[in-house]
Amino acid sequence: MQETQSSKEVRDVLQKFQRGYDERNLAELEQFLALFVPSSAVELIGIGAAERGGYEWFEGIDKVREIIKSDWEYWGDVKIDVAGAKITVNGDTAWLTTTGTLEQTDTFDEALPFYLQQMADMLAADDVDPDMKLLEATHFGMRRLRERLKGKGHKWPFVISAVLQKEAGQWRFHTIHWSMPVD
Repeated sequence: MQETQSSKEVRDVLQKFQRGYDERNLAELEQFLALFVPSSAVELIGIGAAERGGYEWFEGIDKVREIIKSDWEYWGDVKIDVAGAKITVNGDTAWLTTTGTLEQTDTFDEALPFYLQQMADMLAADDVDPDMKLLEATHFGMRRLRERLKGKGHKWPFVISAVLQKEAGQWRFHTIHWSMPVD
């Protein structure tokens, strides 16, 4: 099936998203955020998300900025299968699905204090049952330990699904959802 002009434009936006994760240039973060709709409705749902407003469910451009900055500083090498993305366009709305990998790099050691702070934040939460605090912090810590033991160069598979809107002639992300298979 021949790719339409609109689906090519959406693929170009996905390629720009990949380029941002390749370059990780914090000085370009604001320009990168132009790939997202300028709305409080914009969402980026991370691999650990389980409930709206909870851990790794980011709503609004300020929260999206925070997680992307964190990804660029602490996450490994992200490689999205841009060419293999399945893109569907219906008017001024498009959605896509694709796969990718997250390759573990030396940034894990740099991120360790960040991860420990995340665990401390989980334990300090006032609105969570004490047993759930311990469970969540332990689970989080075990995942980080497992990642560390897999070592540099390990590639973790993931899936991305996204919804884009076309506004003023530009395709922009409205919602992105990252997910990793349970292992």
